[in-house]
This record gives sequence, C-alpha cells and structure tokens, in this order.
Amino acid sequence: MDAVKDSLTQGYNTAKRALSTAPPNDAYLHWDAPGVEEIKPDEEAKAQQIADTMNKMQKHNFDKHRHAFRATHVKTQGLVKGTLTVPSGLPPHLSQGLFAHPGTYPIASRYANEPVFLQSDTEPGPRGMAMKIFNIHGERLETPGNKSLSTQDFFFNNAPMIELTDIDTCLEIMQLRERYFDNPNGLAMALKLRTDIIKQHAPGMLPNTNMISHSMYTQSAFRFGEYYGHMAMFPVLPEMKEKGGAAVLSSGSYTQISDWLFDYFRGAPAKYEVKIQLGTSPAHHPTEDASIVWDEVTAPYQTIGTVEFPVQDSFSQARRVFWEDHMVLDPWRALAAHRPLGSINRLRKVVYARSQKKRDELNAKKSSNIQSIDEMP
Repeated sequence: MDAVKDSLTQGYNTAKRALSTAPPNDAYLHWDAPGVEEIKPDEEAKAQQIADTMNKMQKHNFDKHRHAFRATHVKTQGLVKGTLTVPSGLPPHLSQGLFAHPGTYPIASRYANEPVFLQSDTEPGPRGMAMKIFNIHGERLETPGNKSLSTQDFFFNNAPMIELTDIDTCLEIMQLRERYFDNPNGLAMALKLRTDIIKQHAPGMLPNTNMISHSMYTQSAFRFGEYYGHMAMFPVLPEMKEKGGAAVLSSGSYTQISDWLFDYFRGAPAKYEVKIQLGTSPAHHPTEDASIVWDEVTAPYQTIGTVEFPVQDSFSQARRVFWEDHMVLDPWRALAAHRPLGSINRLRKVVYARSQKKRDELNAKKSSNIQSIDEMP
C-alpha cells in the first residue's frame, strides 16, 4: 500500500512540476539577487511600534504574574541539550554557512507555546522550538555585541508559514493582541472583521498533540551561504511519530504538553532530520510574504544534518529558570551566512533586543550570551 501511495505521489508531483512556471529545482538563486528582498523606507519606525506594543504585553504579563517573560513563546514546555551533526560529503549547494563544516556541535533547545500569554495546554495553538548551536565560527553580522560570539540561533514553529505575514500585518495583529490582551472573545471578533480571517485563525487549527511528534519549520527565509531558503526539522524515530496520535483533551491538564515531553525524554531519545528548501525565484519562493508555504515540488527539502537529544530531564527547574531569566537568543546575533531575510525577520532585529531589555528591566536581572553548553544547568 505504501509503495502504491508513493508511486501516485511521485506521479502527481512530476506532473505538477512540469506545469509549474518556477525555474528548474536546481537553479538556486543568490540570496542578494534583485527581488529577493524589498525593503520599505518606513520599516524602522514600524518595527519600533511593534516593539512598543510587545513591551506593553510583557508588562501585562508582569502585572499578572509579577514576573517578566519574552514577548512571545511565553510558556516553556521543555528544555533539552543535544547535538547537531553536519555530515561530510554534502554537495556544494548544501555545504554552506555552518553546514560547510562537517562535525558535531553541542546544542540547547527550548520547546514552548507560541502565544504572548501563559496558555493552558488544552488550548490549541502554535508550538515552537528555539535552538542555540555552540562552537560556531566565521564571519558574523554587524549586529551590536555579535562579533565576539561563537553561537548560532535558529527558531522553529510547527507550521510552515506564519500568519503575521509581513511587517505591516504584524503591526496590525500585535496591536489587536495588546488591545484585547485580557479579552480573547474580543480578539476573535476583531479578527473576524479582517479580510485575512482564515489566515489569522489558522494557528488555532493546528493539531494539539505531543510536541515530540511535530515537524518544525523556520517559517521565514534566511540566507544559506550563497543562496536563501527555509529550514525545517522532521522527527525520525517511530516512537516520536507515534506520539502524534493522541490529542490534548479539553478536560486535560494545564501542563499536559510539558508532562508528555517529560515522560518521553525520561525514557527515550529524540532524533530529527534537518533539511533545507532552497529558493529559485522570488515569485515562487518569496521572503517578503512569510504566510506563503514554499511548494515542495519546486523547492524540495534536502537533508543537511541531524539533531539528536539523549534521555534527560526535560523540565529541570534550574534549567528552566536559567533559560527564562538569563538566556539571550536572537536570529540577528548570527553568522553572516545565515542572515535573516524578509520584513518579518528584519523587524526581529529591533523587537528581540527590546524584548530582552524589557525583561531584564522588570526582573532586575541581566541576560547573557552564553558561549558554552556547560554554562547552562
């Protein structure tokens, strides 16, 4: 049956590829080619407005809990240490950036709920994973404080697109979320008045299942050495995939997802394949509209590495407090070869720094760019 299904899928994809107007799949476009990015003159002002709005939501959370969190992905679900392995012998178009250097790198990752407030696990919504990779060397972006670092941060969510779309949409949606911070019904009604209502309600349609079973996507585009693309991580082990069969019940626990992750990592390791889609055309593989899912027929995923996490305590309180109160993660404190692209990423250059500053201010603590996996409990 699987062989028949695979044959039908291959036949469909072949026909679809033949009808597509996209360039050949291997005609990879350079990251700075005309049309890949289109920067608008008012972006800096809008990014500051978004940061102002998200700082307000951080203050709302502080007023509720007397503790400041990140501006998004507020609720920690699990924290794990592991490795990223870059294989030798990658073809030249995949041997780019940090993936041009075969080897095994220490990593630390955090699983989290995406919303801006502490959400019950019975509520469906986006789930995310942040990853810090250590012992990374090479030319770095000009971001303040970045030159002396030897880390690379990547961010993933369990959907291949992001409904925030671009800087204009992000500003509108964040202002609505702040206005209706304590009124989810009011927010739902406001979203129903938008022309992109289906897109904005898409996060609530994601499966509310064990996060260990989820594929994870960068959602937005990044430079990949000479080229540009979307990265993703896909579960490999059968025991990971089978955990997607059970959903969180409406009568379930407030902490169901973190409980499931704790139970999983207490008895089994996890393994992901790391893959990249490489863009060939701004029209078919845009950076400026992050709500568009890149078609795998015209930009197939190609394997560039593996991520592995051994058996461990995924909810160590010492590790949780350290990450939530002290860890700095920022897509712009990165290698030049992995520069974030598109307005949804350019705004993060402002928002992440402002979010960190507000969190430190409210908690009267100092975040740090840790440079060794051993600094983390």
